[in-house]
Amino acid sequence: MLFPEERNALQDLVFSQPLYQQLYESLKKSILTGEFQSGSKIIVTKLAAEYNISRTPMREALRQLQNEGLLVQDGPGLRVIELNIDDFKDLYDCRVALEKEVMKAVTNVADQELINRVEKLLDEADQALGNREYLQLLQLNTDFHDTLLKACPNKRAIQFVQQVRSLLLIYRAKILYNYDSNKEIINEHRQILESLKKGDVQDVIKQVESHLNNDVERGREVIDL
Repeated sequence: MLFPEERNALQDLVFSQPLYQQLYESLKKSILTGEFQSGSKIIVTKLAAEYNISRTPMREALRQLQNEGLLVQDGPGLRVIELNIDDFKDLYDCRVALEKEVMKAVTNVADQELINRVEKLLDEADQALGNREYLQLLQLNTDFHDTLLKACPNKRAIQFVQQVRSLLLIYRAKILYNYDSNKEIINEHRQILESLKKGDVQDVIKQVESHLNNDVERGREVIDL
């Protein structure tokens, strides 16, 4: 669970951000850093007591995490999602198929402003990796995909990809502190960007597929499948 000083810091921010949003971000961090292990039970009353808050904002925060796929229903309570071999393979099959189509559309509409924003994110990711700021790096890698995804004209496709990616957050958290894996990911992102700059649809699709296939292999190394 979170340490008392973390809960106090959260309470100090009550007036600058809704309490349920602060709880959501704090609990999500606990899941992604492994403080809440995959499969562990989450009990609303227990968490509310530890944070010394009412159950209403806690339930709202947990609902957001459930919507992202990080928590699943477990009888009367919730538990942190676990990925098995079938889930992992199925999700990545879906992600590869969806993102190839999304990036085909993005390549056709990409402008210099989009390219500049993505390049800036990659520069910041390099800096975060160099400083070993792994939580920030996780967010920047997420922002890389989100920025490209939001440029897609097909809004339904965006929703489907976001749903699949949210269910894979647990995997991404497991390589959070792996320097070499993160370096590989940044390099693969740069290869996608270089293809995007050229406007080469087929090469963009090739780089995206290669990146996601490499993600599968990285996943096999860190998830107990």
